[in-house]
Amino acid sequence: MRFFLVLLISFSLNAEEGFDDSGFDDNFSDELAIQTKPPEKGSVYGSVDLESHYNFSNNKNLSSAKILTDLNAEYKIDNNAKISGNLKAYHDFIFDTSNHYSTTPNSYGNELNVNELNIEGSINSNLDFKIGRQIVVWGKSDSIRITDVLNPLGNRTPGLIDIKNLRLGRLMSKLDYYQDNLKISAALLHENRFSKNPKFGSDFKASTDLPESKPGNNLKNTGIALSLTGEFSGYDFGIYFADTYLDKPYFENGALHFDNKSKMLGFAYNQVIDNFLLKTEVTYFDTLKYSGLNGTKSRIDSLIGVEYTGINNGSISYELSLKKINNYDNVINAQSNNFTKQETYQHALRFTQSYLNQTIDLTAILGVFGKKGDKDGFARASLNYAIDDKISISGGIIDYIGGSNTTDPIRDNDRIFTKISYSF
Repeated sequence: MRFFLVLLISFSLNAEEGFDDSGFDDNFSDELAIQTKPPEKGSVYGSVDLESHYNFSNNKNLSSAKILTDLNAEYKIDNNAKISGNLKAYHDFIFDTSNHYSTTPNSYGNELNVNELNIEGSINSNLDFKIGRQIVVWGKSDSIRITDVLNPLGNRTPGLIDIKNLRLGRLMSKLDYYQDNLKISAALLHENRFSKNPKFGSDFKASTDLPESKPGNNLKNTGIALSLTGEFSGYDFGIYFADTYLDKPYFENGALHFDNKSKMLGFAYNQVIDNFLLKTEVTYFDTLKYSGLNGTKSRIDSLIGVEYTGINNGSISYELSLKKINNYDNVINAQSNNFTKQETYQHALRFTQSYLNQTIDLTAILGVFGKKGDKDGFARASLNYAIDDKISISGGIIDYIGGSNTTDPIRDNDRIFTKISYSF
């Protein structure tokens, strides 16, 4: 509340105009007012969106009619420090009317999410700090998460939104040390926050929600994250270490448990060769719990990818990941573990292209599982048209691909989606 009061005071001070009644010539007074006007210390910006979904493969028809707000605020304080925040909120009118939904899943009708709220600044010319709920991106992949383990996702409509727009903020205390082209970061992870996945009663979950047991946010459960990254001419890399609770629950005694704590060590690398960007990531997790398994297993996740940018105002990329459980036990291949096999393959093919002076953007994505891409996944195509600097309209279609027991309940949720956005 104090933060927003300070913003309001700042705006009122910055709005004052001097020399209104002084008798000076109008032009001279305007120039002098501009010269003496202090720089703005606060700003508020964001967007309001109207979004709708129409399911055409089942009897749900209109399955979402949302109004969404994405609000950002910044306020500069002394010593070049800054307070910033991001607030996301929505209301889905589909649950207010008589429709095909017999129940309103938890937080589906309304949601208010303080996604980021932090203070950042510099201790000296080489050392920065940032404290509060924030988003920290690890790795190089655009479509598949390998080393990017610090922030959970808001993924209640799978495949509809890119990962960069799904990350949920997490309370951390972080230091960044810069030396030439290198950055060393160290963070304490105070908040154990987990992904928001589909709930019972929604299009994507027909089974009843299980009770959940999550670790508390206390000193004992505080995680640690360390990274070393470098950016050089033609290539960049990252080395990562974390000791924290993973975003992977397991089933035990009638409940989902989120105390799946593991140490991870990861590496990511990008290399530019002519019009190609080559990327690779690999991560090792030392202990993972699975339902029905005594003890834990380790796992190695890896990714290779290539992106071609020689297309005029466009690009095409392909990424392939493999997650392999070491010393595999067949008990893991059970419904309680989503029939997880020793090796899990994931493919991501993406094409982007801009038209008409970059006012129209086309995005087409295919994301599938299986060594041959013959399991489940999705295919999505969308267009975004910027009418002007403030108003844009977008729409597209997403097809959910069946092929395994885990996605059969959702494969009939193919939909058309549209959105009108106003930015301010």
